[in-house]
Amino acid sequence: MIKGDMTLVSDLLEEFWGWAVAQYQDEQVRQGLIELQETSGLIVLEAMFLAWLGHRGQVIGEEDQQRIRQAITPWVSGVVLPLRRLRQAWTDVPSMTANRLHLLGLELEAERVLAKLLIDALHIEEQVSDMSTPDVDRNLARLPELKDAVTRARVSDMFGL
Repeated sequence: MIKGDMTLVSDLLEEFWGWAVAQYQDEQVRQGLIELQETSGLIVLEAMFLAWLGHRGQVIGEEDQQRIRQAITPWVSGVVLPLRRLRQAWTDVPSMTANRLHLLGLELEAERVLAKLLIDALHIEEQVSDMSTPDVDRNLARLPELKDAVTRARVSDMFGL
């Protein structure tokens, strides 16, 4: 990878991360995504990544989604989920409050690494549109956790589509 490519990846990472953080700051979006994470195993940042790509006008195919899952699954199952489970286990343990806050910071760092894995998994095209609803829906439909049209529409609604 040449230096220009690394700069492009860094720029895309910052663009995506900024977009994802802005979406997640909305209380309804955050609660809706967390609920789907807990009930269906949705990988929130993956769903946000596919929505972000759709907003940019990039539609992914089945092979793209498989490549994404292959790239992120070891990190999600080996790092993100264990951190989350431990943090949640300490929720009602007053003596673990400081440790729980530390875990929350580690979890955020792990999510940032996950964002980089997502960016690295695909060739990201130049932005061709803004707020393209059909592209977002088609991308979200690639997620096994969002195959149900009603659930997918709910997620699309969360992103203001």
